[in-house]
Amino acid sequence: MQSWAGVHEKCVDFLDRWANEAAGLGWTTLDLFGVHPEAGLIRPDYCGGIVMSGDKVSAITASRIAFMNTAHYRDTPGRPTGAVPIWLFGR
Repeated sequence: MQSWAGVHEKCVDFLDRWANEAAGLGWTTLDLFGVHPEAGLIRPDYCGGIVMSGDKVSAITASRIAFMNTAHYRDTPGRPTGAVPIWLFGR
């Protein structure tokens, strides 16, 4: 599991390099930074794309975020609702 410092660093890097493009492509806060409200990262089915991978983003499209070795797809069938932004987890 990633440390909070590692997740934070990756999120800041994403915002610095990709925020405008992601917003223009329709990615939401929860698509990117969502986590389960009680279980956090332990429930990956709730997690947004940025908090799931240990790698930094290498490309983004309207439906996919590419990382060095993996990808995250925005519209995964059956994905549950009710996530919260990672910075509100545990509050």
